[in-house]
Amino acid sequence: MLLLLALCLGLPLCAGSLEEARSWGDTSEQGGLRAPRQVRLLQRLKTKPLMTEFSVKSTIISRYAFTTVSCRMLNRASEDQDAEFLMHIPASAFITNFTMLVGDKVFQGEITEREKENGDKVKEKRNKTAEDNGEKGPDAFRASAVIPSKGKAVFLLSYEELLHRRLGKYEHVVSVRPQQLVGRLTVEVNILERAGLSSLEVLPPQDTRQRHGGRAEDDTGPPPSTVINQNETFAKVLFKPSVVQQAKIAQNGILGDFIVRYDVNRAQSIGDVQVLDGYFVHYFAPRDLPPLPKNVVFVLDSSASMVGAKLRQTKDALFTILHDLRPQDRFSIIGFSNRIKVWKDHLVAVTPDSIRDGKVYIHHMSPTGGTDINGALQTAIRLLSSYVARNDIEERSVSLVVFLTDGKPTVGETSTARILNNTKAATRGRVCVFTIGIGDDVDFRLLEKLSLENCGLTRRVREEADAGAQLVGFYDEIRTPLLSDIRIGYPPGLVQQATRTFFPNYFNGSEIVIAGKLVDRQLDRLRVEVTASNSKKFVVLKTDVPVEPQRAGGPGPEDNGTAGPNPLERLWSYLTVRELLSSWLQSGDGREKERLRQQAQALAVNSRFLTPFTRMRLKKAPGTRQPQRADAVDVSAATGPGTAVQSPPPGPALEKPHDPRIKVSRTSADGDPHFVVDFPTSGLTVCFNVDGQPGDILRLVSDHAGSGVTVNGQLVGAPAPPGGHKKQRTYFQTITILVTKPARSYLEVTPRRVILDGEDRRVLPCNQSAVAGSRGLELSVSANANVTVTIQGTIAFVILMHLYKKPAAYQRDHLGFYIASGGGLSGSCHGLLGQFLNQEARLTGAPARLSPSSTGPPPPQAGGASAATLQVAGHQVPVVWKQRRIYNGEEQVDCWFARSAGQLLDGAYEDYLAAHPFDADTVLGLGRPRGPAVVALT
Repeated sequence: MLLLLALCLGLPLCAGSLEEARSWGDTSEQGGLRAPRQVRLLQRLKTKPLMTEFSVKSTIISRYAFTTVSCRMLNRASEDQDAEFLMHIPASAFITNFTMLVGDKVFQGEITEREKENGDKVKEKRNKTAEDNGEKGPDAFRASAVIPSKGKAVFLLSYEELLHRRLGKYEHVVSVRPQQLVGRLTVEVNILERAGLSSLEVLPPQDTRQRHGGRAEDDTGPPPSTVINQNETFAKVLFKPSVVQQAKIAQNGILGDFIVRYDVNRAQSIGDVQVLDGYFVHYFAPRDLPPLPKNVVFVLDSSASMVGAKLRQTKDALFTILHDLRPQDRFSIIGFSNRIKVWKDHLVAVTPDSIRDGKVYIHHMSPTGGTDINGALQTAIRLLSSYVARNDIEERSVSLVVFLTDGKPTVGETSTARILNNTKAATRGRVCVFTIGIGDDVDFRLLEKLSLENCGLTRRVREEADAGAQLVGFYDEIRTPLLSDIRIGYPPGLVQQATRTFFPNYFNGSEIVIAGKLVDRQLDRLRVEVTASNSKKFVVLKTDVPVEPQRAGGPGPEDNGTAGPNPLERLWSYLTVRELLSSWLQSGDGREKERLRQQAQALAVNSRFLTPFTRMRLKKAPGTRQPQRADAVDVSAATGPGTAVQSPPPGPALEKPHDPRIKVSRTSADGDPHFVVDFPTSGLTVCFNVDGQPGDILRLVSDHAGSGVTVNGQLVGAPAPPGGHKKQRTYFQTITILVTKPARSYLEVTPRRVILDGEDRRVLPCNQSAVAGSRGLELSVSANANVTVTIQGTIAFVILMHLYKKPAAYQRDHLGFYIASGGGLSGSCHGLLGQFLNQEARLTGAPARLSPSSTGPPPPQAGGASAATLQVAGHQVPVVWKQRRIYNGEEQVDCWFARSAGQLLDGAYEDYLAAHPFDADTVLGLGRPRGPAVVALT
């Protein structure tokens, strides 16, 4: 009735406030000319801030993934607006950092201990974050802020996870759900695996909650605008869809999950052992073994709540699973509601007749009654225990219960504690319980503890998902057991604080991961002993595994670290915290639970992991204007085991940003890129060009063995200007600096942000002046101008930013690299620029009026340009006089130009290629493998 009245009398004009535009029935205003649909569109535009950028960058080092999410929003309205940042993170990931920049306020995350009482939480209405356990699921991280009119906000989230191997592949999932079409949307995944990549695939965007992850016939390849570059040990996947391409996938901005799957080469049956700075990790994934026989009981909830699609899809899945059973397997089926209905009172062999009879029994199941979880489990375990007791002891097999329900215990024993105790007492460590929970009403905590306490796994299936496909995919992971009772041992005097070393079962396509600390950091070989049962044999493997990093064929662990101080230390902390959380969840003893809680809490705080026992407080960073409301916001993790991520604490105050008008040495790499080398003693300036390929990473300064400093630059491509002789241009898009002495620090600079990783992790936007430091490395950001980097007070670099407000088609925002001071670099320094820093140059054959030390222009030559021969580092190179502009065109340099840079440098172009952004290998020829050179030094 109200809508009809509004249509008859007309709608108010929308020139007023948002509240006025909502006054559908207000007849005091004059009738407007806008239609209701237009009014609603205007309301949405005014109430929803514009997301200008959404970018995700993941770096995976030896299966351990570091992920950073950056989201920028703009409030175009004339009043303050609420903005929400939503990010789905993997269930196994730990958040390590969250930072909000709202206007001129900066809130940085700090991981602290969480009190056992929750009464001290600081509540903040206008700027808050939360890890949502509600309708968006336990893997949804949400943050909200109020953006001032015409203001901006930036949300930065970091998390870490260990990738688990399932069905022979590691799977890295990035949620791409910005809720709107985004002008700049980027997902970048970098993978570095020392063992080498054996396969790599990128799937089309999809909803992970609805995909089954088992049999991927519908995977049709990577989405549009995906670029994949890889060599033997390194891969880079870049997804950068335009707005049009995003709209073709989903007009609401919910693209789904960007999924990268890969696997690695496996050489030794004993597994792959990697060592770095006193920490080790052991990956054990044997193959080509005969499968163990399975004794499996399928327990299916047939209570009234399973009516409809859930029960129908589950039946269809069990039909598929029964056909996958092997002839040596034994099985039975139980349906339960308020009554326990057993198909056979014993396990039966797999034959065509038994499969047919089992399908008929499942088909006739009907939903009715309540849910007797305890009775169903006890019956299933009795069937398995009875069969194992009668079976020949030499016939080794694996006994499994696959249990599926959508509810809570309502009939029989309903106490969670007693159900857990009864199940554990019945299995006695001989039967593994695998559980699947369907929908939002299921007691998932009970299912999780049932699996944890009884050597199984658990999965959750959302209400809207395909339960049958999820069940088939889950069963595929456990359908082929290869080993049981696996024990992995190391010499007690050489290894300490190792994670779990006993595993009840190993299934084909999975992986066992163990991490620990080495007592002797100089150890070059590690004794590894593996014992296990396979079919009718008892397997013993004993090997001395070399633990020295690989030097050829790819970077070793010491060259890793693109996202953290020590990836193996992070991995050890991650596994240890997860195991402590699992033990705490299983323990029924009060004192033991408290001891486990304190251990997990201490390690999580030290590692900056957000867990059930830690919390994140958002504090106002020094150097920002005092906010009008509370300074601190409390963020707590969801209850239950999670994963871990590194979080950077607040940085130093911003006081004296560097003067953007710098005057430094001419030695530089800038532009297309053009290289300039200044020889102060002789007064000569030499220049040369390098024509590279987009995506190549060039070694600029390589002094890893000397001062511990490495500088690499990654190229980005652009079309050449019209009428030019080149087909394309290349510019430096990213400059990375690795410092290893006295401690490791990592710096990554792009035209948009600076990431400093050392003791702490800082992410600084380039459009704001800032000062930061870590372990002898200091940097100063001058907004939209340059970044100055000082190392140990003896080495200084300046990185210029070239930014375009309205770039032409052939222009790209890029960086220029200048060496302000190289006094601290060693005599063995190399790289495209570094090789000249400790050399002298001499000029022969120059015009008579031009001395070798002259800096003025040479006399004009009738035949063209002035020519001479340059002698440097044993090379004699023809050069000509040329003028070049540097420092953003502010200074003109007269230099001697080497037309053939190949005669000037110590190596070929391929020798100056780095395998990854933080590659510190200084040996020529160990860059990434390439075919015949398609680029030239000119």
